Amino acid sequence: MTYEAKITLKFDSKWEYTSGIYDDAMLPEEHITMAVPAQDLNTTKLFTLFTNFARAIGHTEVSIMKGACSVAFNDMRSVEDMRKVAEEYDLKLAEDYRDEVCKLEAEVRDLKAKLSRLEQPDNSQYTDEEMDAMNAEVLRNAEVVCHDCGSKYGTYSVGCSSTWEGKCNVCGKNAPITEVRDYGYLYKGIKELKK
Repeated sequence: MTYEAKITLKFDSKWEYTSGIYDDAMLPEEHITMAVPAQDLNTTKLFTLFTNFARAIGHTEVSIMKGACSVAFNDMRSVEDMRKVAEEYDLKLAEDYRDEVCKLEAEVRDLKAKLSRLEQPDNSQYTDEEMDAMNAEVLRNAEVVCHDCGSKYGTYSVGCSSTWEGKCNVCGKNAPITEVRDYGYLYKGIKELKK
């Protein structure tokens, strides 16, 4: 018994000019067909076909790579599956990178705070370094944030957000809140505090 299968991708375009005069660089119509045997086609070969087809119809290498990444890494995928793919290609998810970097930055801030206390043991006020350590810790541990604090300490990074009424983990006020990931995990504020 033999099994045969074929995948065909087809692109047709046509320009219609009312004057009937075409620019020298423009083709009046274009037809591109790509067909491959599919009985032994794995996903890597399948995406190679899609890449070649996308390139043939005018997409750039960068836009093709972005498209592939948007298939692999998006909110509709499980974090565990995305992490498996990231590890295979020696990549880090933003969440993993953020946790690792924030932990190291917190250690640096804590050491600076301890050093400032050792240098000023009789100071009855918190030192600037101690205040920075406390503020950055609040930002790092926040899970939800109001839009005012998000705009102040982060950068809005999505097209739309789920918003609900609740308590902001940064300012403590009851307000419309969203997840900190929508504001880049407040990394802008954390970075400014470590300066």
